[in-house]
Amino acid sequence: MKHKTPPSKADRLILEEASEWFVDFRVGDVDAAARERFDEWLRRSPEHIRAYMEIAKTYVELPTLKIAGSLDLDALIAYARSGENVVRLDIADTVRRRVPHSVDEEISHRERKEKVAGRALRIRRRLLAVAAALALAIGAAALWQSARFPTYTTDIGERRSITLADGSTVDLNARSRLRIEFSRSERRVELIEGQALFQVSKDKNRPFVVSSGDARVRAVGTQFDVYRKATGTTVTVLEGRVAVYSSARVEPPAPAPAAVSPANSGPAHASGHSAATQQAQRPFSSGSAQQPPSNPSGFADPSGSAPVFLSAGEQVTVTADPVISPQRADIAATTAWMERRLIFDGSKLSDVVQEFNRYNRRQLIIEGAQLSDFHVSGVYSSSDPASLIRFLRDQPGIKVTENGNEVRIAAP
Repeated sequence: MKHKTPPSKADRLILEEASEWFVDFRVGDVDAAARERFDEWLRRSPEHIRAYMEIAKTYVELPTLKIAGSLDLDALIAYARSGENVVRLDIADTVRRRVPHSVDEEISHRERKEKVAGRALRIRRRLLAVAAALALAIGAAALWQSARFPTYTTDIGERRSITLADGSTVDLNARSRLRIEFSRSERRVELIEGQALFQVSKDKNRPFVVSSGDARVRAVGTQFDVYRKATGTTVTVLEGRVAVYSSARVEPPAPAPAAVSPANSGPAHASGHSAATQQAQRPFSSGSAQQPPSNPSGFADPSGSAPVFLSAGEQVTVTADPVISPQRADIAATTAWMERRLIFDGSKLSDVVQEFNRYNRRQLIIEGAQLSDFHVSGVYSSSDPASLIRFLRDQPGIKVTENGNEVRIAAP
């Protein structure tokens, strides 16, 4: 164990007394009379002042507090127990340097040594108590934060159904994670990873907002699916209507130049571009969803970006591209995961492999880029890739090798 060595000229008994004074002040166990004794103790010798400053410096070197959840509580307690935060009291060395010359002095020295050892033990216990109290406080703060904004996760092949405080339900697909942050004015959910199907309870005073990558979905009462991938977030509406925003920013199109009447050289007049036309020119207004001239109540977005409104049966994928285009959705394929099925219609092999790897610990691995243009169609069981493996084995130009917990797919 590594100990902090005191200055060679500092008396260890003085350091012990300084430690006890410092702890008393830290825990508030000092009255007016004790302060007078402390003042007299400091004035007694410069070595007393130097010893007290050494103890204070040792305390300052303790780890700095951070926000709850970022501290390693085990490491903090280990630090308190390590002995690095107290001054070593080498009693044996003190005895060697101060040999008694009489029986009375030997008895006095033994009593003094026992007193020193007892004080050192009390100081160490107090420091451990402080460290333990600190650890408990940080742990309580972390638990409070976790209870206030709970996070839900699923592992490979696991599916989970969650009922939220407002009565809304969330079905969480495999390898997914989301965080709930409800307030009095808004119901906010962040899809950190994976896929979730939301059935939202109606509450016009508290819009339901789902954030996922560059996408933000606002709803009041509806059912929709959100799938976050590395390439973007896909939002599919099953029932009702939602507003989808993108965090990607573009400058709005420049207004058309004003037309000047040839018969009038006075102030220019607008060329007939109505407010509805200008609304249609906004960057998020493309696609099949029709945009109203203004946002209805409950769909205001503080970012100022224009929304795309999706109705039942419509789908949009939000990427870094600021222009998003709604399309008709294949609802059966979107929700097939609820029945542990996977439906592909000309999907890239890389996307198919990614889907199967969400549900099976036996991972599929594509070797090389030669198969990047290979596409797959069909209906498969998400929990059993055997049918897909058989299909790939039958394809010319594909070699499948199974070993241990992985299946390698490559061009021959």
